[in-house]
Amino acid sequence: MARKKKHKHHGEEEGGEAWLLPYSDLMTLLLAVFIVLFAVSKINQSKADALAEAFQGMMTQEQSAIPYKGDSVIKPIINPDGTTQGGESGQENTGVSREELEQYLGEDELVNMEELKDNLDHDFKEAEMEDAISTSIDQRGLVITLNNAILFDSGSAEIKPQYQESLIKIGNLINKVDNHIRVEGHTDSRPIVTSVYPSNWELSTARASRVVRLFVSECGISTKKIVAVGYGENKPVANNDTEEGRKKNRRIDIIILGERYNQLEEQYPIGNINN
Repeated sequence: MARKKKHKHHGEEEGGEAWLLPYSDLMTLLLAVFIVLFAVSKINQSKADALAEAFQGMMTQEQSAIPYKGDSVIKPIINPDGTTQGGESGQENTGVSREELEQYLGEDELVNMEELKDNLDHDFKEAEMEDAISTSIDQRGLVITLNNAILFDSGSAEIKPQYQESLIKIGNLINKVDNHIRVEGHTDSRPIVTSVYPSNWELSTARASRVVRLFVSECGISTKKIVAVGYGENKPVANNDTEEGRKKNRRIDIIILGERYNQLEEQYPIGNINN
């Protein structure tokens, strides 16, 4: 009986200490995990700084490789249907780089347009009209811009008598070229509502039409090569929030069209397709 009691007591001691082994293993594993996490979280600051500097240098090189056009602001390309490609409405356009024009018009046509512009500028100066007229070249062709305030009274489409002679001189000059001509009427964004012109669209179209009528009747420009277009306030060249900007937007643009637009103007329907 004594031997059996001793054997039973030994077994209870072994059972009470058995949990120490898995507990020590668990503590060892947890210690190892914390050591790994601590090692991963430690960052070598000098290496991190070197990496950031190298990345910044790489980004600087990529940015310097992007071509920079300086202060040149590219006008939106105006499609034959009157829509535009690019550009922001209401922001003044200061010109088009010669490289852009050469790519769009072609080198030969651009040279011809530049020569025509120089000749017209010279003629305008001799006629003492250079203060009232500005010329430029864009993707459409040669643009002659006149301020509406010079030609028309506010809200009117009747050309002021004292400026009709100047317009006739312009018509005679542009009649020397064979290109098609587009006369565009533009207004600022302030609305107009009268019994004659219920919107800026009607007013701008009427003004362009009056100029075309004068060119046809007094300068002999063929009706087959000239057209009147009214855009109202929808094609600004300056910000309408300022008086100076609105003054620039109130204008008549006489455009001597480039070859691409000439070809479109010369197209006409051959016949109708009946269902």
